[in-house]
Amino acid sequence: MLLVQVFNSREAFSRLSVLKKPPKLAYRLMKYAHKFDAEAAVCENQRAKIVCEIAGVEAGSAEAAAVMFLPGSKEYDTWLARFNEFLQTESVIEPVGVSMDALIDGLDAEQGNVLSEADLAAMEPFFAEKAAPDLKLVG
Repeated sequence: MLLVQVFNSREAFSRLSVLKKPPKLAYRLMKYAHKFDAEAAVCENQRAKIVCEIAGVEAGSAEAAAVMFLPGSKEYDTWLARFNEFLQTESVIEPVGVSMDALIDGLDAEQGNVLSEADLAAMEPFFAEKAAPDLKLVG
């Protein structure tokens, strides 16, 4: 999977993290969240690094925090092209080892859990085709 998939699914995973889940599923997802967050941090750090390089300011400086490019500006277009190129890099993160069906079954077990189709589509690449044999959520 590509870093763009990690970057684009951050909000969906954030929404997933607050939903109630059976303990075994919750534990697996909590452990996976540490790996996912580390990979998302790589994306964020590179995004900030590119911004600073284009703006000509030192990363982590007060000036870096204030840099914003207007959409459509030459700087914005340069940043966007470079960041999109970076996001085409293969991610080191592996699927979680839980199938999408097992995730949905676990979420359906708790009344009131809701994720949008967009959330599920963003997260789908992170879930294995089949669940690990020791994960039984319903039945």
